[in-house]
Amino acid sequence: MILDKLILINHWLHLSTAALLVGGMIFLVAILRPVLGRSSSISGIGTFANDVHERFRVYVGILIGVLIVTGVLNSVDGFMSAAETDPSTAYKTVIRIKIILAICLFIIYGVNAFLIKEEKTEEDCSCLIQPPVYKKILQIIALVLVFTILFLAASLRFL
Repeated sequence: MILDKLILINHWLHLSTAALLVGGMIFLVAILRPVLGRSSSISGIGTFANDVHERFRVYVGILIGVLIVTGVLNSVDGFMSAAETDPSTAYKTVIRIKIILAICLFIIYGVNAFLIKEEKTEEDCSCLIQPPVYKKILQIIALVLVFTILFLAASLRFL
């Protein structure tokens, strides 16, 4: 009884975290970056953009950490449930694809956050206002991966 409630809370936390991550990514790419790009001539906008980017990066890291922990717990629950009932081959395939795509997403975040270093300046924020082409490509790939993972998660219900 209590275990069922903990599983439900864990699943809710996993889905809520995914929704926050997707919403934040869309806000950053589709709303904030274009507005900051048009306002780049305003004094101090570079410092503001740097502050937003650093704060966003911290929250994304936390959300990804929560996704990993809750995803592992969901996997353990899935394995325990699979011992009771034999899930279909399609279900197992979708889960495997979802896990592989999630690992790819985490790798992209790790490369983007830790391996690619930006030059810090006071008036220019190349990371947010005018990101390099490779960062834009990584962000687009990350968004496609996130929506694919969410689609696969939704399709699990019908398998």
